[in-house]
Amino acid sequence: MKNITGLTPAEIKELHYYIDQKKNTAIQKRCQCILYSYYGMQVSDLMKFFEVDRRSIYNWLHRWEKGKIQGLMDKPGRGLKPKLSLVHQDQVECIKEALCIHPEDRCQRLERINTLLPKPVSYDTLRRFEIKLRSIGV
Repeated sequence: MKNITGLTPAEIKELHYYIDQKKNTAIQKRCQCILYSYYGMQVSDLMKFFEVDRRSIYNWLHRWEKGKIQGLMDKPGRGLKPKLSLVHQDQVECIKEALCIHPEDRCQRLERINTLLPKPVSYDTLRRFEIKLRSIGV
């Protein structure tokens, strides 16, 4: 695969839209790479510009060819999983029980929670999760 060819005006507009988004820098880089390739920039120049290896550039170009913008997005399940989640009802119940038993002392709550849960959590993780619970009214 040499360069991206045959981008439609709608695809160019969509790439510019994702480049202008502030929340996902990985997508921004990939979209810029696709546009620069379309405008004639060589793979070796793209490697230097984006400070990635040749394989990454070819992966981005191949993913664009196969799936357009959806192909450039990260697949679900990537990254660090949260230790506590509202989806896991057993964790929510454990935290609520500890809140009832030790309403004033977060250190004792933390100790109790860490004995009940399979993965230990930190003081700050517990604090953030309690704030999340309060925000949804649990």
